[in-house]
Amino acid sequence: MDNDRNICHVDIFKSNHWKQKVKTISENASYAKTTSQECLLKGSIGNHDIKVINWKKVLSFLETMYAFSWPENDREICSLDGTPALNKWLFSNHVQERIFTPVLLDYLEKKRSIKSTSYFSLVKYALELIQFFKTRFDLDFRFIRDKELANKDALINFTKHSYPDIIQQKMIQEIARKLLSEELNLKENAHKRPTKEWTQDFKHPAVNAHISDLTRSGVKEKSICKYKISYALFLRWLHKNYVQFQSISPDGIPLSMVTEEHLLEFKQYLLRLASKGIYSKQTVSNCFYDIRFLLGNLYQLGWLSKDITLDITGISFERYYYRELPTDAELQKLFQNIQCYSDQPLMELAAFGLMLCLGLRIHEVAGIRYENINLENRTISVFGKNDKSAVLPLPDTLQKVFQKLSVNQSQDSFVFGNHPPKVIRELREHYKLYSFVSGWNYPGGPHLLRHVFISRLSEHEDCPPQLLMYLARHDRPENTARYIHRSSHQLLDAVNKINY
Repeated sequence: MDNDRNICHVDIFKSNHWKQKVKTISENASYAKTTSQECLLKGSIGNHDIKVINWKKVLSFLETMYAFSWPENDREICSLDGTPALNKWLFSNHVQERIFTPVLLDYLEKKRSIKSTSYFSLVKYALELIQFFKTRFDLDFRFIRDKELANKDALINFTKHSYPDIIQQKMIQEIARKLLSEELNLKENAHKRPTKEWTQDFKHPAVNAHISDLTRSGVKEKSICKYKISYALFLRWLHKNYVQFQSISPDGIPLSMVTEEHLLEFKQYLLRLASKGIYSKQTVSNCFYDIRFLLGNLYQLGWLSKDITLDITGISFERYYYRELPTDAELQKLFQNIQCYSDQPLMELAAFGLMLCLGLRIHEVAGIRYENINLENRTISVFGKNDKSAVLPLPDTLQKVFQKLSVNQSQDSFVFGNHPPKVIRELREHYKLYSFVSGWNYPGGPHLLRHVFISRLSEHEDCPPQLLMYLARHDRPENTARYIHRSSHQLLDAVNKINY
């Protein structure tokens, strides 16, 4: 790791360090059967030999992907007063236009001083409440007033199915006090309870032996916690559905009694959950893989006399999911709103700029330290999944931002905050807020910006697939291909070029 940490000091313009790990794209590789090379190669035009690509050429790719001016260079963009201005915008554009019950209007008016992400959550929940009453009683939202909202059964029913957080619960209680002269009995958010319980220490001896083996082999605690949720789901399912296990606690179920039939039934159970939309196909696929991994590992450790997973296939799912991507105008609107409404505009322009201009994952952004940034060489060293390192170029836009941020900063300090999990949570919340203000309707979170980066980079005629994989920090081309999306007009242009 020490050697990896030193990569940020390499003079990348004079070194081929960044080319050392690139792979040749083989037509005979297994992934070639399932991945269209058209996803990675734009066409026959251009130079696709990575050996002749220099670092300055790479920088030119990165600096010509987007056709809009960044806020820090746009003199017409004036930074507003952060949270107060943003909350005022939310109140003016979404509260006053759609909420007409005085008690709710008064409450949201008084709460305009709280932080913008909390206020955004409160406004969305208030709008959900109005929509619930609109649908339940077939009313126009303009006619939902205090009288209509003073319905105890309806309020309880709404909270039971909307899982309010603490701030949202306080709003419901204020409505109840004002309109019903009492407080409601709001139970703890039930759907969040299992995850916390399931990640506690197991008392099942075989599962604990498996977890100890994982720990010895270097598996991270975060991954083990994910496995524990799958293991607990499986054990509880066995306990609930089979007579021979109902008299035994989940932690006492002898896994030697689990058969192939049990495993196949569990597979069907997971598929039913996916078909009902309770979990995604990928989630149930990962869960079933975790259980097969558990039982296979216990056989290797000697806890089981037979490996019942050998003839049981996993749950397959389509890994490629097409996404609509924002246009240049929409991207500019997003970054303008960050500049206007952020309490730390320069910091957040840098964070979201790293995602859009270099395709960084959100946890990679949160882990950036000032020592990882080499302003002289215009590079940044990134430590991604499994602590894999890569040196990436700093486009001109990011170079200027980090020059301002790095003034009087300690080299070993984090750029975006000394508690990365908190940084990740706040960036996700802020992304939802800024994209909402920008009028975006794209599903998902800030990871969408990584899809935009890889898709835009793949459109360069001279960008070889190895370079695309290097900048995406993928080991296999099919992983990179899942991030590449073409708009309908691009597909139509491609069809029109076909010579029938």
